[in-house]
Amino acid sequence: MKPWIWLRVASFLQALGTIAHTMSTFYSPSRGPGEEAVFNVMRAWRFDIMGLTRSHWDFYQGYQLTITVTFAFLAVLMWQLSSLSRTAPEHARPLIVTVLVCEIFMSIIFWEYFFAGPGGVSTLIALCLVAALFALRRGDQASLATTIESKAS
Repeated sequence: MKPWIWLRVASFLQALGTIAHTMSTFYSPSRGPGEEAVFNVMRAWRFDIMGLTRSHWDFYQGYQLTITVTFAFLAVLMWQLSSLSRTAPEHARPLIVTVLVCEIFMSIIFWEYFFAGPGGVSTLIALCLVAALFALRRGDQASLATTIESKAS
């Protein structure tokens, strides 16, 4: 399969992960009185930090939204890399490697601290990025063979 297709699949998976994360951020059902008690304490206990008054709940919500923005950014970036891989594969490769390293670390974190949903999606995205890199390499080898043949004739 062509590298740009693998990158589009990765982008699509990242977009699905973004949507799922955003929905669970805003529409998560209560898991009972124990969880509600923890959330109430997180909301109630306020403290000063850098001249502002915040709660642990503010940080919790802020981190959730930061992850949503990061996921959306990655989905767009992978889509753009799919186009770049068609026109300038030598420029796309280091950026794909950078995103791959990010996805590998996120996969480790998701599997260790969260659950199979984000861990599995992130692992699939990383595999798509690896496949795109291999496809780019095959394309480089094919173009090198064509160059050698044209110089020989």
